[in-house]
Amino acid sequence: MILCGSPHPFFDRKTSIVSKYINELDDCEKLFIPMHDECPGHWYLCVIDFKNSHIQILDSLRSKNQDKFRFQSVKTVVEFCQTFFKLYDIGKDVFQFSIDWAPLIPTQENGWDYGVHVIRHMQRFKNGDSMTSSDFCNSIKIRREIACDLVLHEGNREKQTIVAIVCTKTSTRAMKKLLL
Repeated sequence: MILCGSPHPFFDRKTSIVSKYINELDDCEKLFIPMHDECPGHWYLCVIDFKNSHIQILDSLRSKNQDKFRFQSVKTVVEFCQTFFKLYDIGKDVFQFSIDWAPLIPTQENGWDYGVHVIRHMQRFKNGDSMTSSDFCNSIKIRREIACDLVLHEGNREKQTIVAIVCTKTSTRAMKKLLL
């Protein structure tokens, strides 16, 4: 966010939340940016790979009608990133990176699992693992795994509260079913 040529206070390197994480960007190898297309209400993923000087678009519901718009949206976000990097002296130059669609991305079999696909792509793609259709064969199970990972993560300060609420409001049989 640039307002009248000066950085927005949110981006102030010394006083904002950005200062907590900005130094990590210098060493960052990949940046994952979830992207939203309001028409038809779809999420896809932009991955900026600094190590390989490459940008990929991972879209589980790719559409010839939306390709041009989504590609342009990624270019706009990349331009913003470059402005941000330059503004805060982060040694990254993404203007020279090629942008293309990731090959062999499993496609959605329905119109609502795009969020699951974006999260799963981030989980698998961070290490360069390739995606297969079997990674998405049971979206209900994947949703449970993601929810459990979020709730039970060591950094979740609300973990104890959430677990206590779930335990008091859920029967033993339902709890077993939920966890399986």
